[in-house]
Parts: sequence; structure tokens; C-alpha cells
Amino acid sequence: MLTILDLLNHYLGMFNVNARWKGQVYSILAGVGNFYILYLAIRHIQNGAYLRGAGLLIAFLFILYCAILNILYYYTKKTVKWDISPLLEKMLGGSQTAKADNGSAAMPYVPANGLYDKQQVLPATAVSDGDMAAELSKVVDQLRESGMFTDNYGGLSEKEQMAFLATGQPHIFANHPGTPLPYFRLEEERGGLSVYGGVNEMLSSRLARIQTIGLQPVDLALKSYNLYITSVVVSGGPGKARGRSSLASVEKPYFLSVELAYTKKQSI
Repeated sequence: MLTILDLLNHYLGMFNVNARWKGQVYSILAGVGNFYILYLAIRHIQNGAYLRGAGLLIAFLFILYCAILNILYYYTKKTVKWDISPLLEKMLGGSQTAKADNGSAAMPYVPANGLYDKQQVLPATAVSDGDMAAELSKVVDQLRESGMFTDNYGGLSEKEQMAFLATGQPHIFANHPGTPLPYFRLEEERGGLSVYGGVNEMLSSRLARIQTIGLQPVDLALKSYNLYITSVVVSGGPGKARGRSSLASVEKPYFLSVELAYTKKQSI
């Protein structure tokens, strides 16, 4: 059976085959081939090799459980309460994505607007009034027309979306994990800070104002620090939230996730 799977993997690898379709084929083959293990278990028990037969029977039941989970995942995209995959993933050290995220914490922060040390970058709260929100919606339409704004949930399946929401996030948006704004700048206005941006400088407009920087109100931060905008990401719009038994569709206003770098002002 393993030889058949290895040969199939080899030949399918020669073609640009969808990974989900591949998983469907492997799930069926593994499920069918698993009954050979059941046959061996029965034969061993009949021949008096009870311990070995019991071991094969346990292996059959476990593989059958995994095969059923795979069939549910690859053919229906459903999740079940008795799926122990998240527990096993946690026991084995977490997902590769999580490891990559943790590992990147020690790497230099490289946003589109320059190179900054991550320790000198703070998240900022950006709010948009009615006019700014209307301008932001126009920018989203322009990004979508240019092909830069995707609505496929970052390629995540419904099971993976549920896992993301299980981390405590209230929503996952269709443009997950967010769309970086191609052009943006920070301007000081009336004792505060405003974010201007768009698909380019020529079409940029005022999209939001900064309310807080880290834990400080913007007026206090301006007194103590020189501030530089490092990244602006657009999120929101259509998305999903956790329902009672499945994902529920939601619609939220578009908003900006902004990060600012800072240096302490020299006292005079």
C-alpha cells in the first residue's frame, strides 16, 4: 500500500495538481488499504497471536479514525468536536506557521516604508470618520480593480479559518491577513496626526487620524517622540465569525492597521 502511495505521489508530482484533490485521492486509498490491516489482525487472532493481532486492530482503528477525519476535511470542509488534530499539533510544538511567526520576532522589521528595528515600532490606533471611511472604501475599490485586494481568506480552508478564530480573534476577513497600502504618509495636523494614502501619491487622500500610539494618547506621544510611519494595512469588509456549529458571514467597515516607529526627542 505504501508503495502504491509513493508511486502515486511521484507521478502526480509531475503535474500541477491541486493539493486538495491530491488529499482526496490519498484519503480514499488510505481508507481502503487500511482494511488489509484489519484482515491481518483477524488472521493473527485466529492463529493465536492475540497480542500482535490486538496491536494491528488498534492500528486499524486509529488509521480508520484519521481517514474519516481526512474525508470530512477534504470532501466537506467540516470540523467535528472529536477531532484531536489541534491537540496533537500543540503536543508536537505547534504549527509551522506559528514557529515561523515566533522566529521572525528576532529578525529586523522590514516594512515597505523603510527598515526599522522591531523594538522601535509601536502599533497605533487609527480611526476614520464618515468622510475618511468613504475615501477608504474608494481606495479598496481601486486596490480590487488593480488585483491587489484579494477575497479568498488568504487561501485558508473553513477548518483553518475556524482554527484561526479559536485563537480568540473575533473575525477573519476575506482579505486576510490584510492588504498593505501601496502608498502612505503621516502628516501632523492641528496637534494630531493624520494618515494619507492610496494606490499612489497622486490619488492619495486623508484616510484616518491617529488616536493612540502604543498606550499613549497621540498628543502626549508627540511631546516626547519623533514619529515615523512604517506600515499601513487595510482590513475589514466581508468576513466570517464563529457561529454555533459553523462559520457565519459578517460585514464590517474597512479600517487601517498602522505601525509607527519612534525616537525620543532630545531635551533642550
